[in-house]
Order: sequence, then structure tokens, then C-alpha cells
Amino acid sequence: MSIALFRWTIATITMFPFAFSNLKAEWPIFKENKLYFFLMGLIGFAVYNTLIYSAGHYATAINMALFGSTVNPIVAALLGAWLVNEKLHWKNISGILLCIIGTLYLLTKGDINNILSFQFGTGDLWMIAAGVCFGSYNVFVKKKPQGISNNSFLLCLFMIGATLLLPGALYEMKYVQPVVYNTHLLWVVLYIGIGNSTISYLIWSNAIQKIGAGKASLFLTLGPILSSFEAVLFLNERFNQAQIVSGIIIITGIVINTWPTTNKPIIHQNS
Repeated sequence: MSIALFRWTIATITMFPFAFSNLKAEWPIFKENKLYFFLMGLIGFAVYNTLIYSAGHYATAINMALFGSTVNPIVAALLGAWLVNEKLHWKNISGILLCIIGTLYLLTKGDINNILSFQFGTGDLWMIAAGVCFGSYNVFVKKKPQGISNNSFLLCLFMIGATLLLPGALYEMKYVQPVVYNTHLLWVVLYIGIGNSTISYLIWSNAIQKIGAGKASLFLTLGPILSSFEAVLFLNERFNQAQIVSGIIIITGIVINTWPTTNKPIIHQNS
């Protein structure tokens, strides 16, 4: 809860100068929809992040990557079809299945024995719950009230998330795990507050508005693949067959899901 509080506090400070004027002008709309914004800040920011950081104490990195990459797209696709009329057809289903298969192939390194030895634990439940929260958040971004700009939308949610986390984080810092303040912590907090929060969420919200929650969420399956590329670039690791094969499978699934549907022109015959 402490790291989540630091994350959304930094995000609030970063977004404030860019969004305050819009927030002030749009304040009447925010007041009319205060329950919506409260629930979005609670589920998509306070609860979601706390569940992920809690899962890290109990789940393996592989299990976190697996559930973090697959639960969200499934939830977003199903809720999107149900609540915001995002059509669920063969392209969505096949794309999701291919991305899950590609993620499994990467995380198990193509060895079926790794699947058979898979163990399900408490941390995995936290990750599933986090995926449900973020998938729900992604869908309800489409329900954003008319007249609200993206930057003021996020500033409001950042503030709500930080405010809701404050009591629990203060208790945690005092009685559970005191925070060690140093330069390393500062860089970590600045990175997740500015990069992983302000910039990423702004781009993410724009993507959801343009292509829908279901399609946008599927891009999260690129996470493990991109991590593999970064390991090659920054940690001098080597590509292996599992990374190449899974990358092809995942990208194929995303292309199928996002490929535009062309409607055939209707030919009218003269009677």
C-alpha cells in the first residue's frame, strides 16, 4: 500500500499542472458523477495496485506474468461485450486464445512438463482478482461522462486512488514494514509515478477510447515478450526458441483481433 500511495501521489503531482484548468472547468460534471469516479479510483487504482503488490509476496514471477497477462483481456472482452456493446466474434476469441497460448509457451519455455508441474497458490488468487479489477476498469473507461477530458479524468482518479490508500499506507509504514528512504527508492517511485502511471495511463486511456477495452487489453500479453527483449538489450541475455515462437503466436493473435472488418458493399439489383 505504501508503494501504491507513492505511485499515485507522484502521478497526481506530475499531472496537476497539465490538467488542473480542465478539472476546474469540468468540475460540475465530476460532481454529478461522483459515485462513478469514486468506484473507478477505488477499483482501478487503490485496490488493483494493492492486489498486485501483495501478490508479489506470495506468487512466483512466472505466475504473476501469466495471470497478469491473460485474466485482464478475458474479463475486458466479456464485460465489453456485455456492458458497452463491444462485439465479441471469432476474431476476438481466436486472438485471445492465441495470446494465451503464446504467453503459456513463453513462460513454460515450450516444455509441457512445466505446465504439468504448475502450482496454484494464494498469490495467484490476488493476481486473478487484480486482473478482474483492471479488466473492469478498462471497460468502464468507455463509460466516461461526456465533457470530461482525458487529463482531468486521470488527475481526478489519481487523487482518489492516493487518498483512499493514505490511511492503510500510514498504518503499514508504522506497524507492518517501515519505509527505508534512500536514492534508490526515489528513482523507483519517480519511474513508476511518471512513466508507469502518468504517461502510460494517458496513452492507455486514449487507446481504449479508440479501439475499445477488449482489443486494448489484449496488448498486455506483449508484456512478457517485451520483458524478454529488454533482458536481451540491458542484461545481455540471449534470445531462445521459446521467445521467438511465443512472440510470433502473440503478435499473430493481436493482428487477428485488431484487423479491421471490411463490410462488403450491398449491391442493389433493379427489378
